[in-house]
Amino acid sequence: MSTLFITLLRFGFLLLLWLFILFMLITIRNDVFGTTVTDRRQKKKNNQRAQASSATQGKGTTPPKDAAAPQLKLVVTQGPLAGTALPLGTQTLLIGRSPDSALVLDDGYASSRHARVYYDAGYYYVEDLNSTNGTWVGQERIHQPIPLNIGTPITIGKTVMELRS
Repeated sequence: MSTLFITLLRFGFLLLLWLFILFMLITIRNDVFGTTVTDRRQKKKNNQRAQASSATQGKGTTPPKDAAAPQLKLVVTQGPLAGTALPLGTQTLLIGRSPDSALVLDDGYASSRHARVYYDAGYYYVEDLNSTNGTWVGQERIHQPIPLNIGTPITIGKTVMELRS
């Protein structure tokens, strides 16, 4: 074999070795530091700006930030806890199988810390807390906090609940 071919083969092998090492370093970095988490507060600020701009175009209004929380409640409509009503205020409501949850679900499809309902900037939001089987609002599985509308069903396992006035 020619000297040129052997030299190219050596450089090719060296390149593959460095690519493998780089791949391993990236994998280790992702394992150590985890995934990138976006700041939810920044997203909310962007959403509020978008809502404010749409309000100036006549599409809707944003409630004032200092407005008191409306007197709404979370009512369980289906499942073992049907008929249970939890009044909502400005505090966060944790839903799951864990005994420290505000709404403790005895459901094999619910995670220990499954979801939370919280009040922010005039709206109630529901957020899935990386549960195994997911949280469904209406017919859609949620992956980020979304605002709740009155009467829209929230499904966690076999339990269905909704926001009521």
